Amino acid sequence: MAPSFGSCLQNELWTRPWKKEDVRPPWFFGTWECLQSQNQRVNGVNNYLGRRREPSACLCHSAPAAVVRQKAVDEKTEEFKLVYRFPGIKYCRVLSRLKLLQTATTVVMLPPICYLYLQDQVSQNILLYTTGIAFFAGAMLYGMSYFFRRIIGLIYLSETGRTVKVAHLTFWGRRNDIYCPVETVMTLDEVGDSKGELLLQFKRYNSTDILYFTIKFGQIVDRQKFTQIFGELE
Repeated sequence: MAPSFGSCLQNELWTRPWKKEDVRPPWFFGTWECLQSQNQRVNGVNNYLGRRREPSACLCHSAPAAVVRQKAVDEKTEEFKLVYRFPGIKYCRVLSRLKLLQTATTVVMLPPICYLYLQDQVSQNILLYTTGIAFFAGAMLYGMSYFFRRIIGLIYLSETGRTVKVAHLTFWGRRNDIYCPVETVMTLDEVGDSKGELLLQFKRYNSTDILYFTIKFGQIVDRQKFTQIFGELE
């Protein structure tokens, strides 16, 4: 009787469908899983906070660069008033580009002349003459560009009176603008120039570059702002 009851119970256990409640672990396993889930949530919050703190550090490191870029944008978008202009700057630009074209032409002509000389189709005098012209044109281009790049065409002062914008030529005869605080510009007394001189120096405390402008051939558009930048004229 007992064996048949046991076999019936065993058959019932194997044939009865399993339910989720049948495999439920004891209560202390449930408590342990609850503690594990809480620890996972705490660790997740800490990791999230750690990730949230990392971008702030990156922002702190990138803050100076952002400030510099913003300052440059503010300088370019700020309104400026014309203080000084040199009408002859357009002729300087034309001469600079013509000299650049002349030098390029003479340098391009030099290799064919050398080739013709090796083929005994031109004399040595023509070769020396062409070579001399090419080197002379290069030296003249360097000297003229050195001078033209330092001639100021326009000087502006911002409406706030804190930034000076200076326009001059580049090596290629294009316009280049320089922005500098007004307190970094040396006055004419500090430079040592007087009004009677042909070329006046534009110097800054934070730079060794020297630019030049002329009052004799240039025009002071706003004398009050000019005095604010360079001081009184002697």
